[in-house]
Amino acid sequence: MKRLVVIGAGYAGSCVARMFRDQFDVLVLEGDSMPGGLCKSYYRDGLVYEYGPHILANHNCSEEAIAFLRSHVDTVDTKVTSASFVRDRTTWYPVHRRNAALLGLEAEVEAELRGLPAAPRMDNFETYLVDRVGRTLYEIYFADFTRKFWGVDPASLSADWARTRHLGESLDAEEMFFNRSWCAYPRGDWNDLFRNLLKETRVIYDAAVARVLPEERCVVLRSGPRIEYDLLLSTASIDFLFDHRLGKLTYRGYEIEPRVVDRPAWATFNGKPVSMTYYPEANVPYTRITDYGSFQRKEECPTYRGRTIVTVETPSASSELYPSTDRESLQLFDRYVRLASGYPEIVTFGRKGLYKYLTTDTATEMALRLRDHLFPWEALSSEARYAAYQEIRGSWNN
Repeated sequence: MKRLVVIGAGYAGSCVARMFRDQFDVLVLEGDSMPGGLCKSYYRDGLVYEYGPHILANHNCSEEAIAFLRSHVDTVDTKVTSASFVRDRTTWYPVHRRNAALLGLEAEVEAELRGLPAAPRMDNFETYLVDRVGRTLYEIYFADFTRKFWGVDPASLSADWARTRHLGESLDAEEMFFNRSWCAYPRGDWNDLFRNLLKETRVIYDAAVARVLPEERCVVLRSGPRIEYDLLLSTASIDFLFDHRLGKLTYRGYEIEPRVVDRPAWATFNGKPVSMTYYPEANVPYTRITDYGSFQRKEECPTYRGRTIVTVETPSASSELYPSTDRESLQLFDRYVRLASGYPEIVTFGRKGLYKYLTTDTATEMALRLRDHLFPWEALSSEARYAAYQEIRGSWNN
């Protein structure tokens, strides 16, 4: 049986390790002391949180993907509420036309909305959103938030990022889009999911990868050992995988500060606790505060009574969470995919391996698409592997 070495025990790596463990001799290399990547759960004072909010939901995925997730973790159905804090008051998020009245801008905003085109311009992030919500709401809710988070002019980003995040999709929606279908949280914590995915798989922890040597079919660990493979599936950044030989890709993310709050909710809006409060204004250093107690459904747990845990999320250029969607980054990524396509014994995969924002369900869907290509992978031509990567990566909405 061929040895499949998987770099990374985050969700993407753990998912493929589970999905292909019967067809390969699977070995997972994880640089941390436990699996989970960004999804792993942490505890403080008996309260659980993650590196930013994580929920289980259906983002335009198949029932097969959802069934895979459900079969590996016990869940409790939930809903995620959201709001934006602007001009010293809490307002609707997703951005709602009623916000104009709350902010004293109703006549101006409604006049803009009446003049919007039937179809938004797809030139860039800014043109798309201005054509969806009008200039005034765009400037209040999206322009400074985007500059603060991404550190660039919004016009340099792709319109697809706005569509991926469902921004401006509807000015009449009162809930975030993933509440429309299945939305859940692990009954225990996210670590349960990874215990189940990896329970019959060999994993080496504290095994940070220094570099990959494709010509020798081996991975070199920072601690010195060399791990040989027949097939390598890497969820590391695609530019790291190839020693940044074409240049470095751009990412953005945030640093989080967890806080235990001695009250039942961080904020309320319309009589409900707010799960995610967005702070789009330039003079506020953070972009979001997440209240975990509002959606974890742990009301009966005694450590939660009368208090909650939040994370304050501040933008960071050194945090590799979100691939940039500016034209130069996407062109560089495409060059890396062309490079990767020339290596029949390597598959680059996942959020950083295929430079795409993913959730657990969309990562599962990506793994299901990989399943259709993995076994003949080495026999494919470079061009066929390049085409396969396009299909595996998927479109903006999945």
